[in-house]
Amino acid sequence: MKKFLLILCILLAGPLALAQPKQITAKEFLKLSVNDTTSYVLKGVASNVKYSSRGSFYLNDNTGSVYVYGLIDPSDPGKSFSQLEIVRGDTLTVQGRFTIYNGTTKEMKDGRLLARADGPDHNKSFYDRLDRKPSFKGKEGMEGLAEFRNWVQAHLKKPADGATGSVKVRFVVGRNGKVQEVQVEKGASQALNDEAERVVRSSPRWKPAISEGSPIRYNCFVVVVFD
Repeated sequence: MKKFLLILCILLAGPLALAQPKQITAKEFLKLSVNDTTSYVLKGVASNVKYSSRGSFYLNDNTGSVYVYGLIDPSDPGKSFSQLEIVRGDTLTVQGRFTIYNGTTKEMKDGRLLARADGPDHNKSFYDRLDRKPSFKGKEGMEGLAEFRNWVQAHLKKPADGATGSVKVRFVVGRNGKVQEVQVEKGASQALNDEAERVVRSSPRWKPAISEGSPIRYNCFVVVVFD
């Protein structure tokens, strides 16, 4: 009879409340043992966002910073990290376990995004969020590209047959400032294409674009005119 009454009381009281994950600070998270398999909640502001295959960023509160790698949206696990559209300055609530990568890096790996609030830079384009756009001979952004175009035009070797036309060349300013991955996107004759590509490849070193304090690759193009 007592057992029956106990079961009846539980049923009347409704389902038992599940234990909620504990929210802790970044400092507390970084002090956890690697043997602690508990899933914790952190809340902070995102910085140093990297859109690699799994994605990563630092989550910062007023006690420290935690490296977060491989975050997913539990409501749509198929989303890639870039589709989460996390940018510097967003306030995020995440849940995951403490781990140490390669014996040195303390991190939250394969955590879950619980909540977010867009930061002041969220609606800016990628280019507008850069700390610095690539610069050529001391000029940045569009001015730098214009200066580079002038440099290209001054170093062209005109074709012997007097051919004219324009060639659109796409290239990357690498993290080290060198021009890389030069390719003709919209060409003219083979001779003009080859000369346009040659002169772009011979470019002096640029100052690379900077995002969140680190140099990044930056895609550019220039239209080379033979007249």
